Amino acid sequence: MSFYKTILLVSLPMIMFALEPIGLVKKVKGEAFDIKRDNTTIPLKVGDKIYEGDTIKTSMKSSIGIIFEDGTLISVGSNSVFGVDEYLFEPKDKKVKFNSNLTKGTMACMSGLIAKINPDAMKIKAKSASMGIRGTYFIVEVDE
Repeated sequence: MSFYKTILLVSLPMIMFALEPIGLVKKVKGEAFDIKRDNTTIPLKVGDKIYEGDTIKTSMKSSIGIIFEDGTLISVGSNSVFGVDEYLFEPKDKKVKFNSNLTKGTMACMSGLIAKINPDAMKIKAKSASMGIRGTYFIVEVDE
């Protein structure tokens, strides 16, 4: 087997793993919401998959509901920008992480298994603060 084929075979599982969805769009309200993925803007609809590194943007009269692999529910309010920086959910090995950011607007969250398995594993960054999630339900608002 050639060197390049070996590299491809070794790299392919890592590429496929990186492309695993971490969440699903469950609800959309209004119009003009999209996701920025790999420098491409994609319109969102119910059933679309969410991946690590995605940034969700809503317009003035829209909102979107997302359910993540661990059962975390996030609702991104109108005129908001929410990004998923890191997401890891391997509960069998107790490897969990959910780091996100809200750069603008509002979001509501009902935490899932990640916060239950490791209360320090879920964090949301905002413009001037960072919050560790210890409870089960919270709302965050970031002014421009």
